[in-house]
Amino acid sequence: MKWVAGPVALILLPMAALVAGAVASEHEPEGEVTLEIEGFTLHATGEDGELSHRLRGTRLREFGRDGPQLIDDPDLDIFDAGGIEWHWTAPEALHRPMDEILDLIGPTRGVQPERGERVRTVIESADVTVATDTMIATSDAPSTLEQPGLFQRGTGLRVDSRGDTIELFHDVYTLYSESGEEEAAND
Repeated sequence: MKWVAGPVALILLPMAALVAGAVASEHEPEGEVTLEIEGFTLHATGEDGELSHRLRGTRLREFGRDGPQLIDDPDLDIFDAGGIEWHWTAPEALHRPMDEILDLIGPTRGVQPERGERVRTVIESADVTVATDTMIATSDAPSTLEQPGLFQRGTGLRVDSRGDTIELFHDVYTLYSESGEEEAAND
């Protein structure tokens, strides 16, 4: 997988500013911050040279050369031939580029845009792990899925972007309604 940094989006800060201005996160990896970037965009291409995903954030801190990266306000777009397949956001993320893993930390939202006959899908979950080589997203947290006419709630989530499948595993509750929202059925 090849990573390319956006041309104007990278601003490197002096090492003194790293220590003075950084606010520690409870998810911060051990070790010293060796790189900090404010307002970054990373592009990844697959073996075919096509854009596979784009990761943006307000700040990236790398712990050791080629080590784990803690990201503030991550914004992940997963692409396919037709454009954006999924858009994921969370308050923080831990990126392990060598393992091709992105752990979205905290409340996580995934949106699959409407395209052709496919309807817009919104997933609300927490602590979602995205394998950036296979584009499979998983979570053990309670999750909801909303589409026009459908609302689902359950625990355990698996989204296969390439296979276009979404699964909720345990205690699944499904409601069919015109709005696709749980509240509408309670009126």
